Amino acid sequence: MRALKNKGYKVIAIAPKDKYSEYISKEFEYVELKNLDRKGKNPYKDVKLTSEYLKLYRQLKPDLVLNYTIKPNIYSSIACGILKIPCISVVTGLGYVYVKEGILKQITNFLYKAAFKFNKKVIFQNQSDKDVFVKYNVVSDDKAVIIYGSGVDTEKFNPDFCRENRKDDSFAFLMIGRLLWDKGVKEYIEAGRKLKEDHPQVKLLLLGAFDEGNPSSVPENYIKKWCNEGVIEYLEVTDDVRPFICMADCIVLPSYREGVPRTLLEALSMEKPIITTNAAGCRDVCVDGLNGFLVQPKNVESLYQAMKKMFNLSIEERNRMGKFGRETVLKNFSESVVIEKYLTIIKNII
Repeated sequence: MRALKNKGYKVIAIAPKDKYSEYISKEFEYVELKNLDRKGKNPYKDVKLTSEYLKLYRQLKPDLVLNYTIKPNIYSSIACGILKIPCISVVTGLGYVYVKEGILKQITNFLYKAAFKFNKKVIFQNQSDKDVFVKYNVVSDDKAVIIYGSGVDTEKFNPDFCRENRKDDSFAFLMIGRLLWDKGVKEYIEAGRKLKEDHPQVKLLLLGAFDEGNPSSVPENYIKKWCNEGVIEYLEVTDDVRPFICMADCIVLPSYREGVPRTLLEALSMEKPIITTNAAGCRDVCVDGLNGFLVQPKNVESLYQAMKKMFNLSIEERNRMGKFGRETVLKNFSESVVIEKYLTIIKNII
């Protein structure tokens, strides 16, 4: 949005009101979206959402709409199609709907297919997600584009920040993410518990928000129970993860699938080695043995062995991994690289 504004475009942000709305409104024209129920499955509410988009777009008359996340991708695209406004959708990940087979997945595929007919381009953050949608004829191959992630500010997420904020001498693993079962929270706890049996001095840190209403949400009493048992230290939620990344020797994300996990990119940018799964999105950022280790999804033993291996590496070996990780981010995932790709697509459409 800032890059578009700097290029001379007028940028309008349309989103539900929350604690970040005031920050957006300081820089951009902001319009509150009132009918977006992120987790709701009520068709009547989704019809109201589509009607709201239609009303807003008739008033605002945008030259291009850039949709982001599931419901805007579907219902905003349909509104744009009705009004013949060019649009782009960004698929940041397929979410819990695609972790399991079922009727909900079939319905979502149908809605995506109907909506994406109206898109000039559909941007995916990894190859696996694109392949799924092309395979099921949800989007045509010529319309699908891959741009890895949303970009990382490599100046902000800089290893020098950790050098200025030194950690203690203990060995710490850190998992950052919403507290969802399909992020691999259970596997992280069980693998960490097993490692602590042999190495009780190891710290297991967990940082992230509860996502109430999500079918995959981890209940709060589970987190309290693990904390009371001394298995983990829960760090709650923060707007700046950098000091917590500095506390860790390795960042772990045993997710079942992602778009491109931003937390891992930020950790790599700060020269921290990672452990993640050989799953969509996650394997796109981890070069096994060079900037971290890949493990099998939903596999506690595989994760335990990787965490044990990371713990037994020398500081020099982990530092080498960290440096390779930052080089990877600078080359493929930096904000400047990603934004330039978006700007090129937008310019070509307009």
